[in-house]
Amino acid sequence: MTELDQRFHEYFERLVPEEGKAPSEAGEIVRAMCRIAYRNWNDGDHIGLGYGNETCNAAARYLQVHAGNDARKIINDMWGMVSERLYDAAIATLQTIVLDFLQKHPELEQKANEEDMFDYYIREEDEAYLHEDEDY
Repeated sequence: MTELDQRFHEYFERLVPEEGKAPSEAGEIVRAMCRIAYRNWNDGDHIGLGYGNETCNAAARYLQVHAGNDARKIINDMWGMVSERLYDAAIATLQTIVLDFLQKHPELEQKANEEDMFDYYIREEDEAYLHEDEDY
C-alpha cells in the first residue's frame, strides 16, 4: 500500500460509513475519490469512457464541485482519457490534490453533508455508453 493509499485508508475508516452517503462533506469527498480510484484499479473504468460513465462520472462531478479548483482541473483533464498509464498518473495526482484540500479544510470533517455523490449522476450522459455500439 502506498503512502497515498494509507492516508486515504485512514480518512476512509474514520469518515465513510459502511453504506450510503457520508455524514460529513469531507467523508463524501473521500468516498468519491475512493470510488474513482477503486473503479480504475479493480475494473479499468475511466471517467467519461464506456462503463466508467456509469461508475465514475457522478463521483467525479461531486469532486469538481466540492474538492476545489485544482481537483476540478485534473478531473477535466482526466475526462475521456484513454491511456492507462496517463490515467493512473492522473489518479495519483488527484489523490494528492484531494488530500491537500482536506488538510487545508479540516472544518469539512464537521460540516454536515447534504448530498450523495450519486446525486451528480446524469442519466442522459452517464448511460449513453450503452448505445455506443448499436447500429441504427
